[in-house]
Amino acid sequence: MRTRETQSVNDIRTAIRELSTRADLARKEGRPDDAAELDRRVQYYREELGARP
Repeated sequence: MRTRETQSVNDIRTAIRELSTRADLARKEGRPDDAAELDRRVQYYREELGARP
C-alpha cells in the first residue's frame, strides 16, 4: 500500500484505530476476507508509524 502524501502521526493513528474497528466488525459479521484486508492495511500503517522518528 502506498500513501499519496506524507501523513501526520495523528492521521496514521486515527487510520489504525478506524481500520481496526472495521476489521473487528467484519470478523463479527462473518467476513473474514474483508477483515484480513483491513488487518493488512493496519499492519502497513503500524510499519509506517514505526519508521517515524
